[in-house]
Amino acid sequence: MKKKLPDFFINAFYESKFRDNLFIVKASGSVIEDDTARNNLIANIRELTHHGIKVILIYGGGNAIDAALEKRGVDIKKNDGRRITDAATMSVIREVIGGDLSLKISEAMHSNNLDGLSFNVVPSGWMDVVLRPKKPVDYGFVGDIKGINTRPILRQLKVTGFIACPCLAISEDGDLCNINADTIATEIASGLDADKLIFMSNVDGVKVKGETALLITDTQIQGYIADGTVTDGMKVKMENCQDALNSGVSRIHLINGLRDNALSKEIFESVGPGTMLLRETERANYMNEVDVQKAIGGK
Repeated sequence: MKKKLPDFFINAFYESKFRDNLFIVKASGSVIEDDTARNNLIANIRELTHHGIKVILIYGGGNAIDAALEKRGVDIKKNDGRRITDAATMSVIREVIGGDLSLKISEAMHSNNLDGLSFNVVPSGWMDVVLRPKKPVDYGFVGDIKGINTRPILRQLKVTGFIACPCLAISEDGDLCNINADTIATEIASGLDADKLIFMSNVDGVKVKGETALLITDTQIQGYIADGTVTDGMKVKMENCQDALNSGVSRIHLINGLRDNALSKEIFESVGPGTMLLRETERANYMNEVDVQKAIGGK
């Protein structure tokens, strides 16, 4: 059996590899609403920050919103899977996302001794947001991102290693908007040329022929869409991943956030439990990194 190197050597390796990297983590409601998964995620993020990695967490809460709407007798309205956010729905989202879940993130940060900032809305200076046009479908208080302003984000990252924001933003006209969390994470990651964009949900990455694909390159994405390997929500996510890779994001990970220490395992093991997406031109570099990481970690 290969002998594992001392922890101090392994820690030095990861700090050298990741220090000053920026990771954008998007966590779905299935992860954030689960007490164990949420606490585990925040604990894993604390570990990342100890290796010099800066993390921005963007999160949603679809199931919690639906449950609250049903409890209040408010109709759940969607078009092609996208939520229609009328005034009654926004009132509930304000309380669930901007209130309850935001406070639970702060509580998890406290219990895990994670220093950082937790906002109940994306800071207004970060993005240029407008309400979505009323035609052909009136989505109500749903926002579209017209641009990312990197300076205020980078300014805040100079004073903290962690920032958490929900899928809420303020439009140019001062309206509170609901925005798809995947979209926010992708736009911020692309605007900042993030080193990693990580999507955490309740599924184990991308299924190809019944098995979770460990690696997918940008040249394969359109083929998987065309042949029906990925459909519906995963198709949209893969298209977002393609755009992010084209915009300068180095690596993208799709992982199951309900698994124990899912984030840490994806980052610190030579081959993580989810799916990694990267540019084809980076494949050789990645395989070299895997070999080094196996030698360092003994895995």
